[in-house]
Amino acid sequence: MATTSTAQAEAKSSRNGAAANSNDIEAQIAQLRDDIASLAKTVAAVGNAKAEEVKGKARRAANEAADASISVVEAAREQAVSFERDLENQIRTNPIQSVAIAAGIGFVFALLTRR
Repeated sequence: MATTSTAQAEAKSSRNGAAANSNDIEAQIAQLRDDIASLAKTVAAVGNAKAEEVKGKARRAANEAADASISVVEAAREQAVSFERDLENQIRTNPIQSVAIAAGIGFVFALLTRR
């Protein structure tokens, strides 16, 4: 019977060892889950930081484009005002020539729209 009790003790010991191994595996799986969750948070934080960086660059580019368009509009306005002043001065200097040119342009316009 000594062999039976030894066999029973060995079986009990192997069950305890299997239970310990099972507990170790469960602990390792839990640790892996925690590590994966931590990695996911880190990746999300890096992604958010990159998104904010890209958003900032896009804002700066939009602001630069708006500033450039404002300066182009100002230049065009100034050029139109200058052209208006020059035309007004030309009309004051040569009124008969200006009326004749306006009549000629009107005549050509009438011919083009009649057809």
